Amino acid sequence: MNASTSQLLDNVLWKESTLHQLSPYIGKIRPNIAKELILTYTKPHNTILDPFSGSGTVALEALTLNRNAIANDINPYAVTLTKAKMYPPHSADEALEKAEYYLNCSKKEISTISLSETPEWIRSFFHPTTLKEIIALSGLFKKNEEYFLLACLLGILHHQRPGFLSYPSSHVVPYLRTKKFPKEKFPQLYTYREVSSRLVNKIKRTFRHFPKIDPVLFRECKMEDAGILKLPESSIDAVISSPPYMNALDYGRDNRLRLWFLGVTDYKYYDAMSPSTPEDFYRLMDKVLNNLYYMLKPNSPCIFVIGEVKRKNNSINTSSIIQEIALSNGGFEVLDILEDEIPYARRARKEGNMTKKEWTVIMRKEG
Repeated sequence: MNASTSQLLDNVLWKESTLHQLSPYIGKIRPNIAKELILTYTKPHNTILDPFSGSGTVALEALTLNRNAIANDINPYAVTLTKAKMYPPHSADEALEKAEYYLNCSKKEISTISLSETPEWIRSFFHPTTLKEIIALSGLFKKNEEYFLLACLLGILHHQRPGFLSYPSSHVVPYLRTKKFPKEKFPQLYTYREVSSRLVNKIKRTFRHFPKIDPVLFRECKMEDAGILKLPESSIDAVISSPPYMNALDYGRDNRLRLWFLGVTDYKYYDAMSPSTPEDFYRLMDKVLNNLYYMLKPNSPCIFVIGEVKRKNNSINTSSIIQEIALSNGGFEVLDILEDEIPYARRARKEGNMTKKEWTVIMRKEG
């Protein structure tokens, strides 16, 4: 296959599901790319594994395309989004009915919540009453494993728009925009924001273009180190994933506000787990590929979508590292490496050493 990944999409009529828009996630694989890779390299009822699921894009597209899906990630925010997409409510009415139930339950707890032990940096984002409502509701969602509702709440956690819950801040990476929106000039942006109506509207927006998923399809989401993930031997028909690469993105820092509401007090732990050098990336992917070899069926595809890394104005080609591992270890044949430019609007970092290219490395487990 010699065409670029974007060219694979030329003849496909497809509309992105609004379920993909549950909550922001930096560096995620594009849904249209995931869809085309699934259609090109797998068949209905195949089992697809994504060992670095991120926001659950591959898992959702797999289920929508009548494939079984197994997802895995070590980050609690990623697992929350992935489970929300893999196990959504059957209808908007069901989701709204559940939301109403938990909103009523949360009212009993709000008066008992004290913010005295809540970190100041958390309190700086919200009106105190809004924050108490979020804490009460998120606690109920976590306790009852309501991942879809929890993801909807996290999706409206911070922004400057009226439909969101925080004081004016960035949507993807949480930082306050007090210089652009000073309180004395924009007092309306610093008032109490009621959670109930905003959550209901978020749920309704999510159901605008909702996918149909066959309930008999197998689906599972794990939260483990991808290098030691255990699945039965030769049980996977295809691996499609976008692994982390050398701290080009800070999955902990950039999701620190959402992680806090999931119970994570030390977001730096997750950034420390990401590879920070080419050597770290090599060791991680060497371990992961050896593990995937055991789980993949013979002659099955293993596909990674990865971006370049900038270090001191030098570009590191992460695809070449994957290719080196495959060649040195044996067991995997590299079929193709597709290169794409990342449009400016999609770059998680707009300035400095941002990622400008990504590669799709297509391999096959030799039989």
